[in-house]
Amino acid sequence: MAAAFIHYFLGLGIAYLFGYTGIEAVMVGLVGAVQDLDFVSFFLYRRIMKTRYARLLMHRGITHTLLFVLVTSGVVFLVSPWFSLLILTNFMLHIFTDFVTSWGVSPLLPFSDKRYSLGLMTIFDVPLTVTSVLVGAAGFVSVSPIWGFAAFFGYIFVRFLLKRKLQYRGLLPMGNFTYAFCRAEDDYVVGKVDIFGREETVSVAKYGSGIDDLLLEKIDAKIKGSMLSHFMEYPTYAVEDNSVKIRDARSYLFPRSNRFGFTLFFDRESEKVYMMVGGRRVELP
Repeated sequence: MAAAFIHYFLGLGIAYLFGYTGIEAVMVGLVGAVQDLDFVSFFLYRRIMKTRYARLLMHRGITHTLLFVLVTSGVVFLVSPWFSLLILTNFMLHIFTDFVTSWGVSPLLPFSDKRYSLGLMTIFDVPLTVTSVLVGAAGFVSVSPIWGFAAFFGYIFVRFLLKRKLQYRGLLPMGNFTYAFCRAEDDYVVGKVDIFGREETVSVAKYGSGIDDLLLEKIDAKIKGSMLSHFMEYPTYAVEDNSVKIRDARSYLFPRSNRFGFTLFFDRESEKVYMMVGGRRVELP
């Protein structure tokens, strides 16, 4: 989710556009955030990760897909075509808003688990939040929410242009106006750059001692099939006891980042990939 309250304010603006006012608009606005009810998956993380349906059940899974949008709005259409259009508009805007953030979405699940993202900003981007509040507040001050939406989409477009001006590949937002990047050379060159082009870099080793080609092949085959592969674009490998510790290189420059904070382990005996959750080992399917 680009924070759920952003989706709610946008849903509130759509409710105004569809003619709802007062308490009705406040309630109908909740449609904008209903897809994020899948956040309950965080409380069932250990169980879900063990199933073959983990990609569908985790946050930004099936509820953030075109299939879910079409089925839900189609069913509602049988009862109320007008409200069905409102749901369709809300759900598509929800997916688009998540698409512009660093986490992205997999809208083609369950047919394809490929994740798409413009990577323009984090999920808690301050200006994005402010413009969404303008959308939601419009109805309370008798102003058309169209002006709020203009500010919202205008800000996204400006961020798109600013990112394009930076001559880096694979930029991911790490703050309101800062991006992370990584270049794969003999080792990784991990850096951060702001919208003004000021950068800072560090060198990160790809492999620790004891890592050979055969071991890498086994690990890579497992990670590519993992739902967390999206968060290991630049993996580093280090032997730790009887396991291999795998982290994204960017985590060394951004140790507190939720985006790069995943650490995977490869058990060299069982050849299983696992992660530690709450002090417990959780094997990935």
